[in-house]
Amino acid sequence: MLRLPKISLSFLIPAFIIMLFVLIVCSQYLYERSQLQTQIAQNKSEQIISSLFRMRYVVESSLATQDLERIDQEVSLASTDVNMTIYSLLDMSGEIHYSNHAIWRESNARNVLQDYDQLTHQTVVDNEKPAVNISLDKQLIQIYYPINTNNRFSYSNTINLIYLEYDIAVLTSRADDQLMDRFIKVWTFGFAAITFFCLLLNWLLVIPLRKLTRNVSKIDSKAFDIGFSNPATELCDLRDYLILANAKLKRSNKRLNNAEQRWLFAVEGARNGIWDWNLITNDVFISDRWKDILGYQPYELDNDYSVWESRLHVEDKQQVLTTLHSYINNTVDDYESVHRLRNKTGHYIWVLDRGKSVEWDENGQPTRIIGTITDVTGDVKSQRLAVQQDLKTSLTDLVDRESLANELYDLQVYSRRVGQFSAVLMINLNNFKLINDALGRQVGDRLLIQIAARLTGAFSSVGIVARLGADEFVILAKNFGGDIQQANKRALALASEVRQLIGRSFTVADQTLSISARIGLVVFDGIESLEPQTLLARADGALVQAKDSRSNGCAIYYPNYDEESKPFDLGFELKKALVAQHISMMYQPVVDQAGRVQSIEVLLRWYHPLHGFISPKKFIPVAELSDTIFELELLVIDEACHLIKSLQQEDLQVPIISINISARHFHQDHFVSMVVSKIQSKKIKLDNIQFEFDGDIFSVNAGQARLKLLELQRYGFKVALDDFGAGSCALYLIQGIGFAQVKLSKHYLRNIDSSAESINVLNGVVDVARQLSLPVVGKHIENKLQLNKLTQAKCSFFQGYIVSRPLNEVDITQLIKSQLSLSVK
Repeated sequence: MLRLPKISLSFLIPAFIIMLFVLIVCSQYLYERSQLQTQIAQNKSEQIISSLFRMRYVVESSLATQDLERIDQEVSLASTDVNMTIYSLLDMSGEIHYSNHAIWRESNARNVLQDYDQLTHQTVVDNEKPAVNISLDKQLIQIYYPINTNNRFSYSNTINLIYLEYDIAVLTSRADDQLMDRFIKVWTFGFAAITFFCLLLNWLLVIPLRKLTRNVSKIDSKAFDIGFSNPATELCDLRDYLILANAKLKRSNKRLNNAEQRWLFAVEGARNGIWDWNLITNDVFISDRWKDILGYQPYELDNDYSVWESRLHVEDKQQVLTTLHSYINNTVDDYESVHRLRNKTGHYIWVLDRGKSVEWDENGQPTRIIGTITDVTGDVKSQRLAVQQDLKTSLTDLVDRESLANELYDLQVYSRRVGQFSAVLMINLNNFKLINDALGRQVGDRLLIQIAARLTGAFSSVGIVARLGADEFVILAKNFGGDIQQANKRALALASEVRQLIGRSFTVADQTLSISARIGLVVFDGIESLEPQTLLARADGALVQAKDSRSNGCAIYYPNYDEESKPFDLGFELKKALVAQHISMMYQPVVDQAGRVQSIEVLLRWYHPLHGFISPKKFIPVAELSDTIFELELLVIDEACHLIKSLQQEDLQVPIISINISARHFHQDHFVSMVVSKIQSKKIKLDNIQFEFDGDIFSVNAGQARLKLLELQRYGFKVALDDFGAGSCALYLIQGIGFAQVKLSKHYLRNIDSSAESINVLNGVVDVARQLSLPVVGKHIENKLQLNKLTQAKCSFFQGYIVSRPLNEVDITQLIKSQLSLSVK
């Protein structure tokens, strides 16, 4: 960037003012000079025109009396004006009859007069109007003046124009001299005024500013204000602002120092080692604590990038460097890695390594990254996560169940002794089984390692972190105060922090994975001594309540939860129901705008002998926690094929039969081949079957999910997308997949009876689908208003109780046989 030279205001201000004054005066002079010359030329032209009027009369009368000598005398008289350079009388052919230059007589004007124009001559005579041309460049007035145009005398047709040129150079030169004299006086007065103004400005502004600048070095002393006085309010305000700014700077520096001390205390208290990497110079600062984690003294390691890279475990190095470079290239939002570093003794320890960019270049690329490492190796005694170095055995239990039970006993004793509440947080990872099935157990293990390390790094100082099962963790936290309401609020705040921590993306095997968590909490004071199994069971009951969308993924245990269904009992009863054939099918039609049945969705129903009908919203999530979901969906396929065959046997037109498939089942390696083989074995055409999927099939390995969908379509299956417009399915993921239907999420029907904004959102989502050539199904329609709004939004198909309730096999067969059109008006 070009650096401008430093110039004093003592010179800069006067120079600028003088330049501006000269520019204004010169511009004014040139403008007035041009105007003056134009005015002189116009005045002189008017005088000449007046004299030519008289000359016209003289010429016409002389021609009438044949007094040609008088014309000659008048021309000679006009020539006495020295500025009259040309004065000639011409006929139509341009021949000069009379002229102030005798040599030109009987000559043609086109040959002797340089500026004469025959066309202008003709135009002036025809229009009987004089033409005046003023040329300031040549300082010349040129006039064509018509005469003898009344044709009263047959012999007067000879002379019809007076042509003259008049030199105005003398007139304009005299006027320029007068104008210059006036402007010299103006310039003289102006320079005097400018000089006075600059001196005044120097005294009022420049000198005080210079003095104020010199005194800035003493701004923190009382001497800063000594000797500074000025009538200008702004300068006095500037002085006061400088004093205030200095006071604020001192306070800011003090707060910064305090914050730095607190930060260092927090980092050291959390036993984190700090590193600071300059990507330009490749220098890496590592704190004493960083070195201490690896067993080194402060003076034993150099501040160099190779100190870190050379200590990476050979099995972790490639993944760590890939994750780091992905962060530097802005392909991931955070740098976080769990890996092994070699310590001084040659053994490897597990660390949680996190970093954040703090400086960037002009292209937005990081130039400096600061981060921390946390030792997450630990042992059982310190209640930190233990990870086996052999990844084939994945994670070990952090604290075995016997040790966890002992800790729960001790925590109750501690709560009674100090009179404060404690809490158990049971953490369940959503869709972990889906990730494990789709990407393999090794990736799942690495993900668990990173989650465990992240929890340990953040919450080991709060309490105890333990792993309870395949996808469940437990945090035991204490010191929530003596008030139950405040303890509940603090426990929920901790749970929310845990969910946010887990919700940040993870990078595993070059893939960015996202996972969420549900948390059930039990807050207790230890006065009622409870068995550890009871506390865990209560936390598990709260975990069931955390599935409710209104709970934001966190729920605290209350005694009435004991009366509600328990997930493990529900899962057991569901398996018994499958064996006892208590699971039945219902069929709900999907119709077009004319009410014709286009497809039929197969719905699961479960009637329990003791508890009655159990909602699919309750038992399907439980089924997805185990392999029971596979059995349920295979049962649905069998029943759908049975319905199709029965319709075919009655020679009825078979509509599309739509079957819901879970993301976990879909991501099984054998899914496509299994459904193809199963349906073909029943002699059913594959194009009679439509599989419905939620958008979460794209949450894991989106590329493989697309390939599977396309493979299903190649076999002839139709595919539909359920819950469109919600969940984790971005629009770009569904490009190129010809979904037969997309079913609108029920969330878009909320508040459409009272909110114009909700209607606009609904219309926008449907329009997006239509732009992508995706037929939209409006579902969960329960009243006429919703149906009308979906019709106005131009949905292609409709489904819900207002159209038809779910029907059993007999009723759906009768509906198809009757070919009735269901009302959508």
